[in-house]
Amino acid sequence: MNVSSTPRTDITFLRRRIKPGRAQSATSSGTSTGATSAQTAPAVAPPAQSPPPALRPSTGLSLGGPPVAAPAQQPATQAQIQPQSQPQSHPQRSAGLVLGGGGPASSIGPRAQKLAAQREKSKQEDHEVALLFAAPGIKDVYELNLVDRALRLSALQSSVGTLVVTGSTAIAWESVRRVVGAQTADGHKAGSPVKTSGNRELVGYLGNDALITLRHVRELRRAIFINRSTSAMGVRLFSGDTVALPPAKDGTQIVLLVHRIGSVLELRAEPVPLDWSDLQIWQEFDFSMTHRAPTSAYGR
Repeated sequence: MNVSSTPRTDITFLRRRIKPGRAQSATSSGTSTGATSAQTAPAVAPPAQSPPPALRPSTGLSLGGPPVAAPAQQPATQAQIQPQSQPQSHPQRSAGLVLGGGGPASSIGPRAQKLAAQREKSKQEDHEVALLFAAPGIKDVYELNLVDRALRLSALQSSVGTLVVTGSTAIAWESVRRVVGAQTADGHKAGSPVKTSGNRELVGYLGNDALITLRHVRELRRAIFINRSTSAMGVRLFSGDTVALPPAKDGTQIVLLVHRIGSVLELRAEPVPLDWSDLQIWQEFDFSMTHRAPTSAYGR
């Protein structure tokens, strides 16, 4: 069957069918025409591609979705670039609990403040000791009597161990807080005892020996030791050094006075009449007993 290459115009409802081979040739001819026009047109630079967003580094196994890209940094605004010309007149206050009041917090802790106060007090006490007159030591005096009346211990001897007084029949003490008490060798007590931080009495009897705890010597102001026996009274230190006091003689008895000056102890022999009672001796040395309030007073 012969197919005419020219379509018929007298039949309007007919359409010309184009074979596939002819369609490909027509497409190739159109492509070649477009390439020719592209060569003649000026070259246009491709649009700049933004760099891929930075991914956050992986921190391990993730059971979620794919890693989320970090948000791109926004350019700083003009208000952020320009520094603030005027400082804030009212600083922002904390909304939390403030226990220190409105004042600034101290950079020194309470323990450091306490140690600094102790160091300052030690300096003042050392200055007081430097102003004292010269006095013999315990190694220079064999006996405290009416001729050799006083001796002074060193700071080391005054703070190490226990000062032991043998042969005394009664003692009385006074602390730096003006707590006054007394005790006899047979156990009778008056006033108030002075308890140290180790729950130990600062001055007291252990058997027939009177003791002063030198570890807490800074709590002691003074103490007296009375001897009504016919034997001598002796003082012994932790180092083994000793000194003696004679017994009563010719109506006179020797009272040992131990008082603290700064960081050192001074021992003095003070004569008093033999017929004086303990109360009269307390009054002579200005000891006024400190009495505790009754227990029932705290239950009201």
